[in-house]
Amino acid sequence: MLRALSTDLWGTLIEDEPGPIETYTQMRLRALWEVLSRYSSVDYNTLVEIYKRITKYKGFISPRDFVRMIMLVLGVGSERVLEKAVVAYEESTYSYKPRVIPGARELLEYAKSRKLKVVVVSNTSFSALGVVKLLENAGLGEYVDYVASSADLGLEKPNPRIFQLALRAVSVDPHEAVHVGDSCGRDVLGSLLAGLNPVLYARSWSGLNLCRALKIPVINRLEEAIEVLENLARS
Repeated sequence: MLRALSTDLWGTLIEDEPGPIETYTQMRLRALWEVLSRYSSVDYNTLVEIYKRITKYKGFISPRDFVRMIMLVLGVGSERVLEKAVVAYEESTYSYKPRVIPGARELLEYAKSRKLKVVVVSNTSFSALGVVKLLENAGLGEYVDYVASSADLGLEKPNPRIFQLALRAVSVDPHEAVHVGDSCGRDVLGSLLAGLNPVLYARSWSGLNLCRALKIPVINRLEEAIEVLENLARS
């Protein structure tokens, strides 16, 4: 019995931005600097350089800990300043509107029309609340029941626990769920380890042969996932 749709976020529902520093990152850094510059002599370019050096950690520690890490490197520290900085960092992206990938809305609409729970499982620097804001701004928020953020949970795909925690939150067993994502390693193998039924959204050749060897459904358009859901619902 099919009871839930799990999806990736970036590259599956919404587009990420190319380039070294995304628009939402610029929004975060500007807001963070405006707070920190009131309590220290740090300049904006120094903040950007520090961010670039530690950015690889932001997907599996909370936004609060990431801001704290930046402040430690800068030598700026007090709980009062930290609280203001974290709020500024988090709220700075609440107005950011990502571009929706074609077919994403149709897939989520179909899932809700079939009374499926919808969870988003993402390797992301955004908290779950931050992801919810992104989805709301993109017009997708109404379809999503739960967000599992790697930054909140300290777990990144392909760790199977992040999928299992997401489904536990909506009271669904892994074998009752489909996961759709664009990475053979993170999405397909991770969800397989967790016991879900994976679907690869093949936006590139990376990992494609491996997923085909595993006899995993491979789609080129998100709307094609609807047929996969229908077939599983009938089985």
